[in-house]
Amino acid sequence: MLLSLQSISLDTPFKQTGECLMLTELILPRPGIAKKSALKDLRLTKGKRSLARAPFYEKALLKEKVDGLFGIRVSVTRPLKHPELNQFIKQLLATGIQGGADLLSALIIRYSPLDDVLEEAGDLLADKVASTSSMFIASGGIDLDGESLTPGPVTIPLNLNATLRLSDVPVGPKAREKRKTSAKLYKKGSAVGSLVLDVGV
Repeated sequence: MLLSLQSISLDTPFKQTGECLMLTELILPRPGIAKKSALKDLRLTKGKRSLARAPFYEKALLKEKVDGLFGIRVSVTRPLKHPELNQFIKQLLATGIQGGADLLSALIIRYSPLDDVLEEAGDLLADKVASTSSMFIASGGIDLDGESLTPGPVTIPLNLNATLRLSDVPVGPKAREKRKTSAKLYKKGSAVGSLVLDVGV
């Protein structure tokens, strides 16, 4: 199975311009393989990005043999400004897992006997990121069956991972009270967007 990203759309309050990180995980794709992961960085404009016409190396996520029932889970950050993204990348690399930086590239093509070792290091880093980072604001998933898998697009809704109270008022001491009164509550589980993956067999 070849998995690629076709589009992503984030709604209010994350309809922003910036760099977004997306973690894609194949859950139990086949016996003996618990998880395969890919971390991709994307530039979003007002919360949206289409890769339908992008070259293969920009939208490709994972290529993996699948057997029977398995799952696809995705997690995304809000669009980040460069200083925030740099700080997040430092946190990833601070985990100390060698080879983890490979997850940050749009697509890594390697021809080496060390592929399996590097892929395992990447999966360990993805586990660390998913379990410790609060920067992944939304996630979603879908169950698929390898025996009846048909090629084509799959839409995955994205829901908030935690309840948030946010305001559109700019940060500043004079605006503090105004921010409090204008803040909106976004409940955990609320729909905040979706993404479309293309499944090839």
